[in-house]
Amino acid sequence: MHTPASNLLLQPEQLLRYMPGVQHQRQELRLIEAAWDNLSLLSSLSSLSSKASAGGDLAQARHDFAALSEEMMRGLATEALKTALDDLGSRAQVCIDILVRNLFERTADIGFFATDGAIADYLAQPDAALRPAMESRLRDYASKYTVYDNIYLFDTQIQLQACLAAQPAHSLPTSTGDAAFLAEVQASHAAYTEHYAAHDFCGTASPSLLYAQPVAADGHTQGVLCLQFKLADEARAIFAQVQGDNPQGQDVVLALVDAQGAVIHSSDALQLPLGWHLPQAATAGTFTLRHLGRKYLTVVRNTLGFQGYAGPGWRGLAMLPLDSAFESDGDEARSALMDEVAAHPDFLAGELSHIPKRSAAIQSALERSVWNGLLELNRTAADHSESARDTLFAKTLLSEIGATAQKTAAAFASALHDLQKVVMRSMLRDAHSRAELAMQILDRNLYERANDCRWWALTPQFATTLIAGSAACKSATAVLEQINALYTVYACLVLFDRQGRVIAVSQPNQAEQVGQILDEPWVAHTLRQGHGQDYSVSSYGPSRFYADGPTFVYSAAVRDPQSRQGATLGGIAIVWDATGQMQSILGDCAAGLDAQDMLAFVDANGQVLHASGPDGLRQHLPALRTAQAGQPVIDLQGQLYGLGDAPGRGYREFGTSDSYRHGLRCLSLRHLCVRQDTRLATPTLPAAQTGPRTATEYHLQLATFTIAGHWLGIDARHILKAAPDSTVMSAGSARPPLLGFTQIGQQVYPVVELRSVITDYTGPLSRDADPTRQMLVLRLPPDNGNGKSREFALRVDTLGSMLDIDSRQLQALHASADPGAAPMVDAVVSVGNGTSSKQPLLCRMSLAWLQQCTNGELVPQDLDALTAPRPTPPLAAARSARE
Repeated sequence: MHTPASNLLLQPEQLLRYMPGVQHQRQELRLIEAAWDNLSLLSSLSSLSSKASAGGDLAQARHDFAALSEEMMRGLATEALKTALDDLGSRAQVCIDILVRNLFERTADIGFFATDGAIADYLAQPDAALRPAMESRLRDYASKYTVYDNIYLFDTQIQLQACLAAQPAHSLPTSTGDAAFLAEVQASHAAYTEHYAAHDFCGTASPSLLYAQPVAADGHTQGVLCLQFKLADEARAIFAQVQGDNPQGQDVVLALVDAQGAVIHSSDALQLPLGWHLPQAATAGTFTLRHLGRKYLTVVRNTLGFQGYAGPGWRGLAMLPLDSAFESDGDEARSALMDEVAAHPDFLAGELSHIPKRSAAIQSALERSVWNGLLELNRTAADHSESARDTLFAKTLLSEIGATAQKTAAAFASALHDLQKVVMRSMLRDAHSRAELAMQILDRNLYERANDCRWWALTPQFATTLIAGSAACKSATAVLEQINALYTVYACLVLFDRQGRVIAVSQPNQAEQVGQILDEPWVAHTLRQGHGQDYSVSSYGPSRFYADGPTFVYSAAVRDPQSRQGATLGGIAIVWDATGQMQSILGDCAAGLDAQDMLAFVDANGQVLHASGPDGLRQHLPALRTAQAGQPVIDLQGQLYGLGDAPGRGYREFGTSDSYRHGLRCLSLRHLCVRQDTRLATPTLPAAQTGPRTATEYHLQLATFTIAGHWLGIDARHILKAAPDSTVMSAGSARPPLLGFTQIGQQVYPVVELRSVITDYTGPLSRDADPTRQMLVLRLPPDNGNGKSREFALRVDTLGSMLDIDSRQLQALHASADPGAAPMVDAVVSVGNGTSSKQPLLCRMSLAWLQQCTNGELVPQDLDALTAPRPTPPLAAARSARE
């Protein structure tokens, strides 16, 4: 079968029509851009409105927003594509790497099985009368390893002499192709032969994956042993695990392809039938694929290999229909910490990191324009130099500019939030995938150990040695050493008799243990095993046979082959190289992680067994099992991490249908960002409201702003202008709140840093310019009407609305106990519609305190204490009652 080649360039712009979320955000931003065009037109209708709205600033903001809008959309599309490709790439990689690790074990199996003396003796003199007994022996082996479809024994004449499946007593005829293959294996001196092709003796027209090896005795080849791997069964299991329970994962088509791109097995035979040829899959890569009238996003991955073994030369493939590739999961997990990460200004990295800062800088510039426009109008109105109609029109225009700026900020915040969510979901999925992969590999590794001990317990030499006693230990030692050389995952192999006495070991450095009595609980459990399918496992802990830390010891009983009841002669124990194997698994699965990330195996109590990552995180992992279980984002010492938590699910019958559960799990931590101090977050401020006109004598306009999470206001008459934050030069002996001097326009002003006198602010006080902060230039009247007016710059976080209020709503605060020290805040006013229990509280800064700022003798201010709730002012209470 063949599909036409189609390798389209993966440019995000070309895939936008498949991204509904990006399209929605683009439409929202285009509507905002249209509103700015209308405001630009209106601002040109009169000289006053043009001057008040700072037409040049408005045009620049419009241009900057349009440029950033396109950049935001590119970022969204790029990240959406990257996330989809990363997910597909991870799935394709897992498919091929899990399979290759499995097949690596098969290369060791054939090497061990081919040394079985009973098989060699049988093939040396095949006898039809002995065939049932030999096939029973093969079935006994295969019952320990459920990964084999069949086992075949051929003699030197290439005649089948035994197999698992029921066959006639006489040998089956062998085809020419099979004969050539078996003859080649018989003459081979390689450690193993791996072969994927159709074989007549397998009884199917479909290709089979075989592992073959000559069987020799006394230096002479007696025949050929072939193990037929359950490839289709294994592929289905891998595909099911990789697809998981995620609905979008079910849309992904997974496949194994050969070196030429032909499909070996796929998760959906209707979409990718066996044997279908995909030319693009002949090499690893990423591409779009037109297949059977539908476009797919496709990723092909080479195996990373395992201990130098690269498998049969196959690749993993994952493909997803483009029309569903970028659909968001409506049922995705949500939590307060996830929302916090998605709104964090420093979460994005690389080329995307400047987008939040540019958005904030543009928004700040617009806020300044509106502020300065309103200040200019106030001065113009005071001079009576313009008509009331022009002034009203200009104020209305500025109000609309302010409202549109807020809508723009909201639209950009929404798009930015979506972008950050895409990045966050990608990191959370990566954390989950790494933990799942590591746990799958560990479960499969332990499955092999449970099978190895039972398989090796069938070795004739072990029964012979245990019957003969310690005098025959030399032969058993040679077999143990041979096995240990084939299976590199073991620290030691131990043969012991029915008294628990060590008869032989595989490692010379453990020779002093020979003759010692083993009193470990797993020894007694092994000797009590009642069936050949039983195995025993120690608890995870220290072993006299392993110096590198705690480990598992797997064991099985060795039985008397001449006894009808299968009397127990002793046992074979395998000491797993836990440190080497766990660290190897973690190292492979942690590839590409950052220095702040961690991958760890933990026990049922959350205690760390082995980990890859910073040591400082290990002490916090036990608490995760109870404090933050099931949460995708967790807080560890003020740092937010994405958490992947994968329990051991077993493999095949191991840890599933049998009674054994190891209780291990894998945790993956991906560092997301530093948690923000919510106390200092910018509060949500109300927009300027139009209410009943206030009598002139009670009218007060407060210019509002925020600092370290507090909402403050100053009488607008004392503010000359708002300016962008700029670098502050040191003033030598200046004391807080004076930070130094800065140049604004052609003048130099002393700078008052309000953060320095707020007691709950613990962050740094920088003299560097911050594009997200603002400067207010103030001109205060002289003290007691004497001297000159004072001008200085007040450094604030963000600008708020210009609020027109009734001065009778102000609630005066108690004066400071120190008669020489003025309070920072002299009055508060609640701004809102009166229906909410959480109305924002606006604090008016004290004019006397501002006049003392330049003296540098002020003490820290506890604004929370100063603004504690007090009874509602009489005027406000009366109005509320009337309403």
